[in-house]
Amino acid sequence: GGGAGVEQAAEHLASERVVEWKVKKFAGASELSLKIKLSLDSPSTLQTRKEIGPISLGFEIPMFNVSNLQVRYLRIAETSPSPFRWVRYVTQSSSYVCRM
Repeated sequence: GGGAGVEQAAEHLASERVVEWKVKKFAGASELSLKIKLSLDSPSTLQTRKEIGPISLGFEIPMFNVSNLQVRYLRIAETSPSPFRWVRYVTQSSSYVCRM
């Protein structure tokens, strides 16, 4: 993947048909890229492309809020067990699919 000095790792999980790319952290307004080359034993056919299927992307960015929505006040009616006094913001992907 691209990004000098960024702690990252990519791993092919063949049994799950997944390439997992983990990025420890990166600065705002920066860009990272990952290039993956798929090598086939025989020429690509319509059937091979169907077997490969669409490529989907999922991600989670903890402690980041794209919408800038903030929780300022929160009232909890039931307090058993005692709640923690913090809010965890998380950005998650919904559905990114690329057809081949």
